[in-house]
Amino acid sequence: MKEVGPEQVEGLKEYIEALEGTQVMLDDGKVAEILKADIKERKGKATLIFRYQLQS
Repeated sequence: MKEVGPEQVEGLKEYIEALEGTQVMLDDGKVAEILKADIKERKGKATLIFRYQLQS
């Protein structure tokens, strides 16, 4: 896990949101389609959230 500073959240958010609708290969060889990707900020901390679907 890598931490980023508050000043980097907006740039990272744009990058993460661009992943929506793409497919990524996981370490175990399975493919996941990224349905939703976002960063939620709360109490000075940012949490990365992914919603994905494994492809068969």
